Amino acid sequence: MTSDQMEWGKSDHLTYLEIRGEAFNEKDATKLSKIELVCADCGHPVTTVSQRIEIWGSHDYTFGNLGYPVRLGCFLEAPGCIGVEQISHGYSWFKGYAWQIQLCQNCYFQLGWKYISPDSSFFGLIFGALKEQGPSTDSLIKKTL
Repeated sequence: MTSDQMEWGKSDHLTYLEIRGEAFNEKDATKLSKIELVCADCGHPVTTVSQRIEIWGSHDYTFGNLGYPVRLGCFLEAPGCIGVEQISHGYSWFKGYAWQIQLCQNCYFQLGWKYISPDSSFFGLIFGALKEQGPSTDSLIKKTL
């Protein structure tokens, strides 16, 4: 990891996370759904806020990885990702799900993991590896805070 990557990786701030969940069910949901999440390294489109989902009652999770916290968001689809390596059934952060490393399709930077069970699948994307692009959320944040 380069020093530049470590610097942006320290910040996992995405403004859509400041918006209360109820805003996603209101008329502002259309504006929120248009926010694209892109690779923080190269700007390649990865997914949109409209793909956010809750797994076991939460959208975001923090896990320890080699002594460092990793903050993930759960997304139904992430078409800007490409899976690499084999699917692993060991040491999953989500019990009952196998996982596969996911890279940016454009620059091959690791964006997170795809979690797969017999019944469903979702993407756990690292917030520090993503940036927002699209409509500003400033007015929505002021309304909901």
